[in-house]
Amino acid sequence: MKRVPIADGHLAYDDIGSGPAVVLLHDGTLDRRVWDPQRDRFPGYRLLVLDARGHGESATPTRPYQRADDVIALLDHLGLPAAFLVGQSMGGTTALDTALDHPDRVSGVVASGCGTSQQYWRGAFLVELLGRQLDAVRRRDTADYIEVFLRMWVDGPTREPARSPADIREFCRTMAVHTATRHARPNPVLPGRAEDSWERLAGITAPVLVLTGGLDCPDVHEMADRIAAAVPGAESRRFAGAGHMLNLERPDAFSGAVRRFLDSALVG
Repeated sequence: MKRVPIADGHLAYDDIGSGPAVVLLHDGTLDRRVWDPQRDRFPGYRLLVLDARGHGESATPTRPYQRADDVIALLDHLGLPAAFLVGQSMGGTTALDTALDHPDRVSGVVASGCGTSQQYWRGAFLVELLGRQLDAVRRRDTADYIEVFLRMWVDGPTREPARSPADIREFCRTMAVHTATRHARPNPVLPGRAEDSWERLAGITAPVLVLTGGLDCPDVHEMADRIAAAVPGAESRRFAGAGHMLNLERPDAFSGAVRRFLDSALVG
Protein backbone atom coordinates (compact mmCIF):
# COMPACT_ATOMS: atom_id res chain seq x y z
CA MET A 1 0.00 0.00 0.00
CA LYS A 2 1.12 3.55 -0.82
CA ARG A 3 -0.23 6.82 0.57
CA VAL A 4 -1.23 10.26 -0.66
CA PRO A 5 -1.14 12.94 2.08
CA ILE A 6 -4.41 14.87 2.45
CA ALA A 7 -5.85 17.17 5.11
CA ASP A 8 -7.64 14.27 6.83
CA GLY A 9 -4.53 12.09 6.86
CA HIS A 10 -3.98 10.01 3.74
CA LEU A 11 -5.49 8.18 0.78
CA ALA A 12 -4.39 4.57 0.31
CA TYR A 13 -3.62 3.22 -3.15
CA ASP A 14 -1.76 0.51 -5.02
CA ASP A 15 0.50 1.24 -8.00
CA ILE A 16 0.65 -1.65 -10.48
CA GLY A 17 2.48 -1.89 -13.80
CA SER A 18 3.66 0.80 -16.17
CA GLY A 19 2.28 2.72 -19.11
CA PRO A 20 -0.66 5.14 -19.49
CA ALA A 21 -2.24 5.75 -16.09
CA VAL A 22 -5.63 4.23 -15.23
CA VAL A 23 -7.25 5.04 -11.89
CA LEU A 24 -9.66 2.38 -10.60
CA LEU A 25 -12.43 3.82 -8.39
CA HIS A 26 -14.54 1.45 -6.32
CA ASP A 27 -18.16 1.25 -5.19
CA GLY A 28 -19.45 2.97 -2.07
CA THR A 29 -19.25 0.93 1.17
CA LEU A 30 -16.63 -1.33 -0.44
CA ASP A 31 -12.92 -0.69 -1.02
CA ARG A 32 -10.14 -1.12 -3.55
CA ARG A 33 -10.14 -4.91 -3.11
CA VAL A 34 -13.20 -4.95 -5.35
CA TRP A 35 -10.76 -4.57 -8.27
CA ASP A 36 -8.83 -7.76 -7.47
CA PRO A 37 -10.11 -9.50 -10.65
CA GLN A 38 -8.77 -6.64 -12.80
CA ARG A 39 -5.31 -6.24 -11.29
CA ASP A 40 -3.54 -8.46 -13.83
CA ARG A 41 -5.76 -7.80 -16.85
CA PHE A 42 -4.19 -4.61 -18.20
CA PRO A 43 -0.56 -5.22 -19.18
CA GLY A 44 0.92 -2.09 -20.74
CA TYR A 45 -1.06 0.20 -18.42
CA ARG A 46 -0.27 1.63 -15.00
CA LEU A 47 -3.13 0.82 -12.63
CA LEU A 48 -3.66 3.12 -9.64
CA VAL A 49 -6.15 1.38 -7.37
CA LEU A 50 -7.49 3.96 -4.91
CA ASP A 51 -9.39 3.66 -1.63
CA ALA A 52 -11.88 6.52 -1.46
CA ARG A 53 -11.82 8.69 1.63
CA GLY A 54 -13.88 6.97 4.32
CA HIS A 55 -13.28 3.52 2.82
CA GLY A 56 -10.68 0.78 3.07
CA GLU A 57 -7.32 1.96 4.34
CA SER A 58 -7.86 5.64 3.55
CA ALA A 59 -8.60 8.22 6.24
CA THR A 60 -12.07 8.88 7.60
CA PRO A 61 -13.27 12.34 6.50
CA THR A 62 -13.44 15.01 9.18
CA ARG A 63 -14.16 18.05 6.98
CA PRO A 64 -16.06 18.81 3.74
CA TYR A 65 -14.44 17.44 0.59
CA GLN A 66 -15.03 16.46 -3.03
CA ARG A 67 -14.22 12.94 -4.22
CA ALA A 68 -13.01 14.39 -7.51
CA ASP A 69 -10.45 16.48 -5.63
CA ASP A 70 -9.06 13.30 -4.08
CA VAL A 71 -8.50 11.90 -7.57
CA ILE A 72 -6.63 15.07 -8.47
CA ALA A 73 -4.61 14.79 -5.24
CA LEU A 74 -3.48 11.33 -6.37
CA LEU A 75 -2.49 12.57 -9.83
CA ASP A 76 -0.66 15.56 -8.38
CA HIS A 77 1.15 13.35 -5.86
CA LEU A 78 2.44 11.18 -8.71
CA GLY A 79 3.16 14.07 -11.08
CA LEU A 80 0.66 12.80 -13.66
CA PRO A 81 -0.90 15.39 -15.99
CA ALA A 82 -3.91 13.15 -16.73
CA ALA A 83 -5.27 9.62 -16.40
CA PHE A 84 -8.07 7.36 -17.53
CA LEU A 85 -10.70 6.89 -14.82
CA VAL A 86 -12.55 3.58 -14.48
CA GLY A 87 -15.29 3.70 -11.87
CA GLN A 88 -17.93 1.30 -10.62
CA SER A 89 -21.08 2.74 -8.99
CA MET A 90 -19.84 5.46 -6.58
CA GLY A 91 -16.52 5.30 -8.39
CA GLY A 92 -18.27 5.99 -11.68
CA THR A 93 -19.90 9.11 -10.24
CA THR A 94 -16.47 10.19 -9.00
CA ALA A 95 -15.01 9.69 -12.46
CA LEU A 96 -17.75 11.77 -14.06
CA ASP A 97 -17.40 14.52 -11.44
CA THR A 98 -13.68 14.66 -12.18
CA ALA A 99 -14.31 14.90 -15.90
CA LEU A 100 -16.76 17.75 -15.29
CA ASP A 101 -14.68 19.75 -12.81
CA HIS A 102 -11.14 18.90 -14.00
CA PRO A 103 -11.52 18.11 -17.71
CA ASP A 104 -7.85 18.65 -18.53
CA ARG A 105 -6.85 15.88 -16.11
CA VAL A 106 -9.05 13.14 -17.57
CA SER A 107 -8.03 11.09 -20.61
CA GLY A 108 -11.22 9.05 -20.67
CA VAL A 109 -13.97 7.68 -18.42
CA VAL A 110 -15.52 4.27 -17.90
CA ALA A 111 -18.67 4.68 -15.79
CA SER A 112 -20.19 1.37 -14.70
CA GLY A 113 -23.55 1.04 -12.98
CA CYS A 114 -24.11 4.68 -12.07
CA GLY A 115 -25.53 8.08 -12.78
CA THR A 116 -23.79 11.33 -12.00
CA SER A 117 -23.14 12.15 -8.34
CA GLN A 118 -26.56 13.83 -8.38
CA GLN A 119 -28.23 10.44 -8.52
CA TYR A 120 -31.91 9.87 -7.85
CA TRP A 121 -33.86 6.81 -6.76
CA ARG A 122 -37.51 6.38 -7.74
CA GLY A 123 -38.17 2.66 -8.13
CA ALA A 124 -40.08 0.88 -5.38
CA PHE A 125 -37.31 -1.69 -4.80
CA LEU A 126 -34.64 0.88 -3.96
CA VAL A 127 -36.91 3.36 -2.22
CA GLU A 128 -38.13 0.70 0.22
CA LEU A 129 -34.65 -0.68 0.93
CA LEU A 130 -33.06 2.75 1.29
CA GLY A 131 -35.68 3.51 3.91
CA ARG A 132 -34.84 0.30 5.71
CA GLN A 133 -31.15 1.15 5.53
CA LEU A 134 -31.75 4.59 7.02
CA ASP A 135 -33.69 2.94 9.83
CA ALA A 136 -30.76 0.59 10.43
CA VAL A 137 -28.50 3.64 10.77
CA ARG A 138 -30.84 5.16 13.35
CA ARG A 139 -30.85 1.88 15.28
CA ARG A 140 -27.08 1.48 14.83
CA ASP A 141 -27.74 -1.98 13.44
CA THR A 142 -24.63 -2.56 11.35
CA ALA A 143 -25.57 -6.11 10.38
CA ASP A 144 -28.94 -5.05 8.96
CA TYR A 145 -27.39 -2.04 7.22
CA ILE A 146 -24.94 -4.32 5.43
CA GLU A 147 -27.58 -6.92 4.57
CA VAL A 148 -29.70 -4.22 2.95
CA PHE A 149 -26.63 -2.99 1.04
CA LEU A 150 -26.06 -6.51 -0.29
CA ARG A 151 -29.72 -6.87 -1.16
CA MET A 152 -29.67 -3.68 -3.22
CA TRP A 153 -26.30 -3.88 -4.92
CA VAL A 154 -25.37 -7.56 -5.11
CA ASP A 155 -28.76 -9.28 -5.42
CA GLY A 156 -30.70 -6.52 -7.15
CA PRO A 157 -34.42 -6.41 -7.87
CA THR A 158 -34.70 -9.72 -9.75
CA ARG A 159 -32.72 -12.13 -7.54
CA GLU A 160 -33.28 -13.43 -4.05
CA PRO A 161 -30.11 -13.66 -1.92
CA ALA A 162 -29.92 -17.43 -2.38
CA ARG A 163 -29.77 -16.97 -6.15
CA SER A 164 -26.93 -14.41 -6.09
CA PRO A 165 -23.31 -15.51 -6.54
CA ALA A 166 -22.47 -16.58 -2.98
CA ASP A 167 -18.74 -15.87 -3.24
CA ILE A 168 -19.34 -12.32 -4.50
CA ARG A 169 -21.93 -11.69 -1.81
CA GLU A 170 -19.55 -12.74 0.97
CA PHE A 171 -16.61 -10.86 -0.55
CA CYS A 172 -18.69 -7.69 -0.59
CA ARG A 173 -19.90 -8.36 2.94
CA THR A 174 -16.28 -8.58 4.14
CA MET A 175 -15.44 -5.21 2.60
CA ALA A 176 -18.64 -3.59 3.87
CA VAL A 177 -18.02 -4.80 7.41
CA HIS A 178 -14.52 -3.32 7.29
CA THR A 179 -15.85 0.04 6.10
CA ALA A 180 -18.64 0.11 8.68
CA THR A 181 -16.43 -0.80 11.61
CA ARG A 182 -13.43 1.35 10.66
CA HIS A 183 -15.08 4.49 9.30
CA ALA A 184 -18.58 4.78 10.81
CA ARG A 185 -19.10 7.99 12.78
CA PRO A 186 -22.18 9.35 14.61
CA ASN A 187 -22.09 12.46 12.40
CA PRO A 188 -20.46 11.44 9.13
CA VAL A 189 -18.95 14.02 6.79
CA LEU A 190 -20.43 13.46 3.34
CA PRO A 191 -18.67 14.46 0.11
CA GLY A 192 -19.84 17.27 -2.12
CA ARG A 193 -21.12 16.76 -5.65
CA ALA A 194 -20.41 18.40 -8.97
CA GLU A 195 -22.92 21.19 -9.54
CA ASP A 196 -25.47 20.88 -12.36
CA SER A 197 -23.91 17.57 -13.35
CA TRP A 198 -26.71 16.34 -15.59
CA GLU A 199 -26.87 19.61 -17.51
CA ARG A 200 -23.08 19.73 -17.96
CA LEU A 201 -22.62 16.21 -19.35
CA ALA A 202 -22.82 17.53 -22.91
CA GLY A 203 -19.62 19.49 -22.24
CA ILE A 204 -17.50 16.40 -21.56
CA THR A 205 -14.98 16.04 -24.37
CA ALA A 206 -13.08 12.98 -23.10
CA PRO A 207 -14.09 9.56 -24.45
CA VAL A 208 -16.73 7.90 -22.27
CA LEU A 209 -17.85 4.28 -22.00
CA VAL A 210 -21.00 3.49 -20.00
CA LEU A 211 -21.47 -0.08 -18.74
CA THR A 212 -24.40 -1.70 -16.96
CA GLY A 213 -25.57 -5.15 -15.95
CA GLY A 214 -28.94 -6.24 -17.28
CA LEU A 215 -30.08 -7.31 -13.79
CA ASP A 216 -29.27 -3.95 -12.20
CA CYS A 217 -31.99 -1.62 -10.95
CA PRO A 218 -34.15 0.25 -13.49
CA ASP A 219 -33.06 3.55 -11.92
CA VAL A 220 -29.44 2.71 -12.74
CA HIS A 221 -30.37 1.77 -16.31
CA GLU A 222 -32.24 5.03 -16.78
CA MET A 223 -29.38 7.17 -15.46
CA ALA A 224 -26.76 5.26 -17.45
CA ASP A 225 -28.81 5.73 -20.60
CA ARG A 226 -29.05 9.46 -19.88
CA ILE A 227 -25.28 9.70 -19.59
CA ALA A 228 -24.74 7.81 -22.83
CA ALA A 229 -27.25 10.03 -24.64
CA ALA A 230 -25.88 13.29 -23.24
CA VAL A 231 -22.11 12.87 -23.66
CA PRO A 232 -21.06 13.41 -27.27
CA GLY A 233 -19.73 10.20 -28.81
CA ALA A 234 -20.24 8.12 -25.65
CA GLU A 235 -20.34 4.34 -26.04
CA SER A 236 -22.70 2.14 -24.06
CA ARG A 237 -22.95 -1.57 -23.37
CA ARG A 238 -25.31 -3.65 -21.22
CA PHE A 239 -24.39 -7.17 -20.13
CA ALA A 240 -27.38 -9.53 -19.98
CA GLY A 241 -27.61 -11.76 -16.94
CA ALA A 242 -25.23 -9.67 -14.79
CA GLY A 243 -26.09 -7.54 -11.79
CA HIS A 244 -24.73 -4.31 -10.39
CA MET A 245 -21.35 -5.77 -9.41
CA LEU A 246 -20.43 -6.11 -13.05
CA ASN A 247 -16.65 -6.26 -12.71
CA LEU A 248 -16.99 -9.14 -10.20
CA GLU A 249 -19.75 -11.08 -11.95
CA ARG A 250 -18.30 -10.76 -15.46
CA PRO A 251 -14.57 -10.07 -14.93
CA ASP A 252 -13.53 -11.27 -18.40
CA ALA A 253 -16.22 -9.37 -20.28
CA PHE A 254 -15.83 -6.25 -18.14
CA SER A 255 -12.04 -6.18 -18.44
CA GLY A 256 -12.21 -6.86 -22.16
CA ALA A 257 -14.63 -4.00 -22.77
CA VAL A 258 -12.51 -1.61 -20.72
CA ARG A 259 -9.30 -2.74 -22.43
CA ARG A 260 -10.75 -2.19 -25.90
CA PHE A 261 -11.97 1.26 -24.84
CA LEU A 262 -8.55 2.25 -23.46
CA ASP A 263 -6.70 0.99 -26.50
CA SER A 264 -9.13 2.76 -28.85
CA ALA A 265 -8.90 6.04 -26.91
CA LEU A 266 -5.11 6.01 -27.13
CA VAL A 267 -5.18 5.40 -30.88
CA GLY A 268 -7.94 7.94 -31.48
